[in-house]
Amino acid sequence: MRSVKKWPFNLLLLAWSTTAICAAISHLCMPEWTAHYTTWQSSPYWQREIGYFDLLLSSAFIWVARQDDVSLKIKACGAIACLSLALGTNHLQGWLAEAQVFHVVFTLGNLLALAWGVGCILHAKKADFFKNAIR
Repeated sequence: MRSVKKWPFNLLLLAWSTTAICAAISHLCMPEWTAHYTTWQSSPYWQREIGYFDLLLSSAFIWVARQDDVSLKIKACGAIACLSLALGTNHLQGWLAEAQVFHVVFTLGNLLALAWGVGCILHAKKADFFKNAIR
């Protein structure tokens, strides 16, 4: 069995977490400003919930990036791919309604995270990692 490189997983986990932390700060500290660059209305309480969600997931993904267990990294990158598909679709709908900057940036960013996550999973599959590690 070939060895699975950890850096592609860690890069995705840390890049996604960094972006989510920045989004959380924006939602928590500047909800009006954040909403201004989307097609959505400002809702400080709802945006606070989004900020907390981003911080919680970022903490979990940073923790996973620090672990040695590759199967955990595979699962987390799969979760990021699924989450990015959902979030990216939501931003794409906003982009199609009106091309506000956050919708464009986060549609493309989530597409990149989705592709990177799928690439990480295929990398592990190519290394024949799934035979012995994923149950």
